[in-house]
Amino acid sequence: MAEYFGGLVAILENSQQLKRSAEGVFKQMAWGAGGTLIGAILLGPLGALIGSVSGSLIGYWKSDDYQALIGVLKKLDSSKQEKIAKSVKKLVGSPDVEKLRRFITEDAQRKDLLKLLVNELR
Repeated sequence: MAEYFGGLVAILENSQQLKRSAEGVFKQMAWGAGGTLIGAILLGPLGALIGSVSGSLIGYWKSDDYQALIGVLKKLDSSKQEKIAKSVKKLVGSPDVEKLRRFITEDAQRKDLLKLLVNELR
């Protein structure tokens, strides 16, 4: 399991495609969640919808750091690394790191991987 996780981190460190895909994903998710909360508090369910869309748009425009994700992943304890590796294998549909490399050739799949990692780190 540690070998797969190490392969995942190496791919993250070396993939310019993933880095570009990450530009919007992380902050867009955070801004979307924040916008949902604020909108719900102020205007109820309709406010939550408006807040989530607005927050996601703001997050998209303000997106940047990818290196923080890699740093956090490297500092995880082995049980959390195993949990993430298991989730990634399930997403990819294979325990083979080479399949993961092929998986991230598509933009939608790169974004799915990044979202999975962010959700696993919450």
